[in-house]
Amino acid sequence: MQIIKINFSKIKSDIFYQHIYPLYTKEFLFGQDLETFIFLLEANFILSDIQKEYIVEHWNSKTELTEKVNI
Repeated sequence: MQIIKINFSKIKSDIFYQHIYPLYTKEFLFGQDLETFIFLLEANFILSDIQKEYIVEHWNSKTELTEKVNI
C-alpha cells in the first residue's frame, strides 16, 4: 500500500479555507492540540513553511476566540 500525499506547497492562494478547512473542519474546530492537527495535515499534504505558519495563525486565532468566550 502506497501513501500518497497531496502537494500544496506550490500553491500561492489560500489553501486553508479552500482545501484544508473543508476537509478537516471538525478536527480544526474541536481539536485541542495544535501539534496533533499539524501532524494530521503533514501525514496527508506537503505544505510550505509559510502555509504552516498561516495555519498556526488560524489556530491561534481560534484559541484566542474560544478563550474569550469561555471567560
